[in-house]
Amino acid sequence: MNIKKAMVWSFLAVILPLVSVNFAFGTIYKTVDQDGNVIFTDSRPAHQPSEEVKLRPLTPMSPAPRSNPDSSKPAQKASRESYSRLQIIKPANNATVRNQGNFTVTIATAPKILEGHKVRLLLDGELVGEPRRNLTFELKNVERGTHNLTVEIIDNQAKVIQSSSNTIHVHRIVFTPTVSINPP
Repeated sequence: MNIKKAMVWSFLAVILPLVSVNFAFGTIYKTVDQDGNVIFTDSRPAHQPSEEVKLRPLTPMSPAPRSNPDSSKPAQKASRESYSRLQIIKPANNATVRNQGNFTVTIATAPKILEGHKVRLLLDGELVGEPRRNLTFELKNVERGTHNLTVEIIDNQAKVIQSSSNTIHVHRIVFTPTVSINPP
């Protein structure tokens, strides 16, 4: 029974301050039913013994002041913001590249790349060059076939903020026949 009593008082310590606002002008009564369950109510039970619960006065508390973001940490603020546009504009999605696998990847963002952010390019999941603020990447000697280009905007902890992908098809001349000007 002592464990039950301790549990009840623990329950009261947590719940009563929360609900006491609703009963600020009333009285709370505690009763125990025939099974030993403790019941709290705001009206005195007519056919059961009850005990009035004495509540301590409420201690008013002010809400915690809202902290303004520290202006010395622009990267943290920027990392929560998103870009309305992140797109690989060249080569376009499903474009065919025919320059022996040499081409420029051009990226567009809106707004401009924010302070503390960088752009990185992946070709088939592999990083191409170092992350940078510049929105163009020169790719050289890309193998023929279908490839996935992914651009990612990352923060200063290399956490991906946003990404976009394009599929491209690289065609390369594999065999160039020798053309004789003077046939035999």
